[in-house]
Amino acid sequence: MKSTAHKIRHQYQPTNTTCSPTALSILLEHYGKRIGPLDIETEVPQRRNDEGEKVGTINLQLATWCLKNGYSVRLYTFDCQVIDQSWAQLGTEQQVERMKLRKDGWVVPSIGEEWTKQYTQAYIDFVSAGGDLHIQPAVTRKLLYSLLEKGPFLSDVSYSTLYGASRSRDVDDTESVDDDINGSAMNHSVLVYGNDEEGSFLIADPWKKPGLHTIEPDRMIAAISTAQIECDNLLFQLRPN
Repeated sequence: MKSTAHKIRHQYQPTNTTCSPTALSILLEHYGKRIGPLDIETEVPQRRNDEGEKVGTINLQLATWCLKNGYSVRLYTFDCQVIDQSWAQLGTEQQVERMKLRKDGWVVPSIGEEWTKQYTQAYIDFVSAGGDLHIQPAVTRKLLYSLLEKGPFLSDVSYSTLYGASRSRDVDDTESVDDDINGSAMNHSVLVYGNDEEGSFLIADPWKKPGLHTIEPDRMIAAISTAQIECDNLLFQLRPN
């Protein structure tokens, strides 16, 4: 197949929890805007756990921030827990109405009551700000290749699935260790910037060295799909207005 490789400059994330701002920083630089991940973090604060520790950014909120900074954003979600797949048949206003009702609805066990509400509100904010939301039943190769014809895209993935890696736990703000017993299977953000002639995907990973990796198609599809564990199985693409 035809290979595609958009020009990007790789960056490593400055802390354990800034993969999403770093992936976005790489994406924005592709379109000529230089802003560091820590600067993005000041604009889109990270969520925190019960102990007050930072645990990462909701990518929907990053997408909404991009809308407010002069980009059009097309977001594809494959989620079936915060989002209901039947909403794909509804108009924007009806989707927002259902989302508002959903905030106080069934609690997603893997993220709990507070984050079920936070994620639902993030969808409401994105759509209300003019974001282009596409609710899809599944991620497919055809979709990913078609998006790459237009440009790079930011995607959530399951890190363990992407690399066949162990669960892990943080040691401090910049270091983590493998822990197959007490570690967590963490979701992660990467920038997909191309594909090779065999159809494998080219990704810029803010965490895993050497930074640029080639991921075979079935593993890429699986890694995006299993990000459902935290309702993060989504991706988005920017276009300057």
